Amino acid sequence: MKKMKKKLIALIFVLMAMPLVHAQKSEITVKGSVKFPDDKSKIRIFYADKFDEVVIDSFEVKADHTFEKKVTLPFPGIYYIDCQKWEYLEFWGEDEDIEVHFRGQDTAKIKIKNPLYEHIVNPGRNNELMNLQNYFDHMAYQGMISAGKEVYQAGKSTCDEWKEYVKKAYDRNAETSEEYIKYLVRYYGDRNSAISLLYRLKDEELKNSILTYFQKNKPDYIPYVKYVKEEEERLSQAAKLEAGKIAPGFSFPTPDGKKTLGPENFKGKYLLIDFWASWCGPCRKAIPHLKEAYAKYKAQGFEILSVSIDRKETDWKKALNEEKMPWSQTCAPNSGKDIMSTYQFSGIPHLVLLDKDGKIIERGIVATELDETLAKIIAE
Repeated sequence: MKKMKKKLIALIFVLMAMPLVHAQKSEITVKGSVKFPDDKSKIRIFYADKFDEVVIDSFEVKADHTFEKKVTLPFPGIYYIDCQKWEYLEFWGEDEDIEVHFRGQDTAKIKIKNPLYEHIVNPGRNNELMNLQNYFDHMAYQGMISAGKEVYQAGKSTCDEWKEYVKKAYDRNAETSEEYIKYLVRYYGDRNSAISLLYRLKDEELKNSILTYFQKNKPDYIPYVKYVKEEEERLSQAAKLEAGKIAPGFSFPTPDGKKTLGPENFKGKYLLIDFWASWCGPCRKAIPHLKEAYAKYKAQGFEILSVSIDRKETDWKKALNEEKMPWSQTCAPNSGKDIMSTYQFSGIPHLVLLDKDGKIIERGIVATELDETLAKIIAE
C-alpha cells in the first residue's frame, strides 16, 4: 500500500512539472427515444463537479417521443444523460455519438424509483466499457435492495443464525461490486474511459496499473491529469483523517435553531458522529442499532451527534419526529456537500467514532458492529 502511494506521489510531481494542457471541446450527437415521456421535464446532459451537477445542455422530447441534439462537451470525461428525472445514464463524452432508448416515467399506480437497465446503442470502445459499468451498477443496486429485504425479514425471524448472517448482507453486495470493477480493469484498462474506473477501485495494485498505462502512453490526457491532481488533494485530506488525528471541526444548528453543535462540544466523551439523511433507507435502518448502543453505553461516557445532510429542513424535522432519537441532532448546510468533502465520504450512513480528546478512533463503522466496537474501546 505504501509503495503504491509513493508511486502516485511521484506521478503527481511529474505532472506538476508539466506545462498546463488546455481541455479541448468536442461536439457529439445525443439521440434516442422515451417510451413514456414526462412533459414536465427535459432531457439534461450534465457532469458532476464534486457534489454539484453542472448542466451543459437540455432539450425537449419531441411529439413522436424521440430526441436529438448536437451537444458541445467542454472536456473529455464522465457525463450523464438525465431522462426527465426518471432515469439517467452515465457515458464517456469525447468523440462517440450517443444513442439510448429510455422507458421513461413509471406508469404504475404505485410508483417506485427502481429504473430498468438502459444501454448505449452501438457504442464505441469507450462507451462499451461504460455500458458494462452501468449494467454492473444496476445489478449492485438490485443487490442492495435484496440485501435490505433480507435484513428486514431476518429482523422478524427468531433464527439467530440468520440474523447473524444478514449482518454482512450489504458488505457481501459491496464485495461483489468490487469484483465486477476488477474484471473491467483487467480487460478494458487500456481505454480512455478506464479513467472512470479509478474513482471506483479500492484495489491499489489495479488502480496503479491504470495510472502506469496512462503515464507511459498518454501523460497529457486531460482526464488522467485531472484525476491525479484530485488524488493529491484527497491524499492530503485523508492524512488529516487518520486514526489518532483530531477530527475536523464543524458547528451546525440544532433543530430549535437556538445553538450550534460540533465535535468540540463533546470533549471528555466518546463521540459517535452519525452522518445521515431522512431519505436514506440504510440510515433509518441503522437507527435501532444506534439506540441500543446509546442506551447501553451512555452512562459510561458515550454520546452520539447525528448530522443530517438533508436538503430540506422540513424533511429533516419530520424524520426526527418519526425516529425520536434521544441524542443531539444537527443539520449541515448546503446538503452536506462541504462536510462530505471534509470527512471524505460519499455514501451514508457514515459513522465516525472519536475518543474523549476528540481524536479519531475509527471511520466507516458498520452500525450492526457498533456494540462490539464500543465494548472493546470502553473496556480499555
